[in-house]
Amino acid sequence: MIGLQFTSRVAKRTFSSLRTKPLHLPPTNPTFAIPSHEVVDEERFLNDGLQDFYPARPGETLGDNYQLLAKIGWGTSSTVWLARDLTRYQWQPERTVAVKLLNSCYGKSGNDLLSIEETVAQKNPSHQGYGSVRTCQESFELEIPGRKNTCLVYEAMREPMTVFQQRFENGRMPLPVAKAYIGLLLLGLQYLHAECRLVHTGKKVAIDLKLANILMTFENEKAIPKFIHEQVTKFPMHYHTDPVTNRTTYRSYDGFGPMDVEDIANVLPKITDFGSAWKFDNVDPETKSQRQTVVTCPIQPDYYRAPEVVLGYGWDFSADIWNFGVLVWNIIEGTELFTQVQDANGRYDPKFHLAEMIALLGPPPKEVIERAEYMSQVGYPSPITIGAGKPCKNAREVFGGPYFDKEGKFLHEELIPSRKLEDTIPSLDDSERELFLSFARDMLTWVPSERKSARELTAHPFLNFGGHITMDLLEGRS
Repeated sequence: MIGLQFTSRVAKRTFSSLRTKPLHLPPTNPTFAIPSHEVVDEERFLNDGLQDFYPARPGETLGDNYQLLAKIGWGTSSTVWLARDLTRYQWQPERTVAVKLLNSCYGKSGNDLLSIEETVAQKNPSHQGYGSVRTCQESFELEIPGRKNTCLVYEAMREPMTVFQQRFENGRMPLPVAKAYIGLLLLGLQYLHAECRLVHTGKKVAIDLKLANILMTFENEKAIPKFIHEQVTKFPMHYHTDPVTNRTTYRSYDGFGPMDVEDIANVLPKITDFGSAWKFDNVDPETKSQRQTVVTCPIQPDYYRAPEVVLGYGWDFSADIWNFGVLVWNIIEGTELFTQVQDANGRYDPKFHLAEMIALLGPPPKEVIERAEYMSQVGYPSPITIGAGKPCKNAREVFGGPYFDKEGKFLHEELIPSRKLEDTIPSLDDSERELFLSFARDMLTWVPSERKSARELTAHPFLNFGGHITMDLLEGRS
């Protein structure tokens, strides 16, 4: 027995010695110090939870498993670091990942996020849309005195679609590429809706399907090693040390450098950021049947906000479809579909947004106005505070109104611009434009149940490279 225990200990030590060794990174250098008066990355949240961010540093090893190499992103509730997997053995291929360090204030929200990430990662890996969402590969916790930070491990991605788009002439992707990406993203949305029963645009008014939340894969396996060799192991990170708290914040890298354009065809989009996703177990995204309380709480950022959110007549999976319908203008034209959703001071103004919806889509049907009037004052389960505003009890208090009279006439007709939907897509020729507008009108409708599902949209002729069009399709009867 003693012999077996001894042999076991020797074997463990032997295999441990064969694990991947941490890289030697250059030490902090005063030459790379950022002037004290500058604000770096998450330091802008000094008065709103900076202490909740994990004080990560390059070269640090997390849980004896991952060595942090470089900070590659940050947000209101986390930082993201490129990390090297130290659990690999020396004869195995190198593995580099992205580690998202959540703020310690997440608490129950962190558990909710983990549950959602597990659903996305495990629900149905054989689904054709599974490869179009970025899944969490592992999670663990870091404990330091007085707090706990949850860490999520993901595939490392090259850049957001906003950055990738700028690699093309005039910041516009070739139409075949845009079509292919739209089709892939719809497959990912189909997976989230039909399999995971998740609405991506839920719970917060700052999270949505936008180009910044669509990340692009690397073009080949050489890109990350090249970045590590040419940047990470040669130069220390720029940093800022607060003279009062002595806290050090590292500046995030601005990308991974030039792309190998010969392999650009390997770059694919993935939907990310499920931190505010809303689970709808009792709603069928295909039949639109619903067996649960109507949800009216405010979601989506200004430009992507669906009419049922503004007017408060209840939203579900179809809010994502509206969101995606607006997003395709970003993908194809590189511009916003709605251009007057904010006032001169940059504040969201629902009446301007509704006026532009009417210009582009025509007036809402009477059933929408009647339902909006009835539902707009239905109370939220608990008051909601947006930004520094006062607590609001219902959609009417959040977005104002009424915006229509009893006959259904818009009360601010002077704000309706002269724009037409046909004029918003100038880069397409006539035949492609007609197909595209038919595609867009399947998503941008006042009545949520009239929007096509993600599955139905993948079959639209616009996404075919040799598709044809019929009069029924043009008239919205496809």
